[in-house]
Amino acid sequence: RETPAPTSSPSFSPSVSPSESPVAQTLSAVVCGGSNACRNDAMMVDPRESHEVRCCSDAVKEGWAKNNNCDVWAASKVPSCFHGEDLASAEEICRLEDARLCTAEEIYNQCTKGSGCGHDSDLIWSSFSITVEPPPVAPAHFIACGASNKPCAGTTEIALNEEYHDVRCCSDTFIEAWNKRSGCDIWSDSEVPTCFHKETFVVAKSICAASGARLCTTAELLSDCSRGTGCSHDNDMLWSSTPV
Repeated sequence: RETPAPTSSPSFSPSVSPSESPVAQTLSAVVCGGSNACRNDAMMVDPRESHEVRCCSDAVKEGWAKNNNCDVWAASKVPSCFHGEDLASAEEICRLEDARLCTAEEIYNQCTKGSGCGHDSDLIWSSFSITVEPPPVAPAHFIACGASNKPCAGTTEIALNEEYHDVRCCSDTFIEAWNKRSGCDIWSDSEVPTCFHKETFVVAKSICAASGARLCTTAELLSDCSRGTGCSHDNDMLWSSTPV
């Protein structure tokens, strides 16, 4: 019996061989150090990138700054100014000072502001990291307006997953300090743990997952169930979990 000739166009061309599995990617947050040019900015970046270093301590350290309404002491001269270190180096710099990287919340809440080296205008390393989830099947998702009392009210648009948009998260169960509006059955927040204004769909989804939450649906966004949760996102077009 003759063996059939192979087809000219194989019906299946896997991008990853059956023995392989997608490699999980870790991203870490750099957060604006103060209220200057980069105010409210934060980005999830590759830990190998170079950014500024600022350290925090839960105990009193001589010469370090403790701002009002904050529980940490912060410094940027550790022992000198560092303007271009990767995450591992930043962590080691703080460790050698018997300190740690500041959390994204501490930086966002300006608990490290004014601690030197001009870092109030910089995006500095924080301790917040995420594991990026595998890409979704749908190549695009809807983005929707954050509130019904803003110029974008009622608006939805189609966005490719690689585009950059703002992030707001929702949860079907209680999360402390998150907001639950009357008539809604979800909790939501925009400070997760800081404000994110420019993230792709996969990164936005992973940011929410790191808080034990998910992206809001278009229905939840348009019905104001996430309205008023911070970061001025009521004015923004936000990623939703609703595929196109």
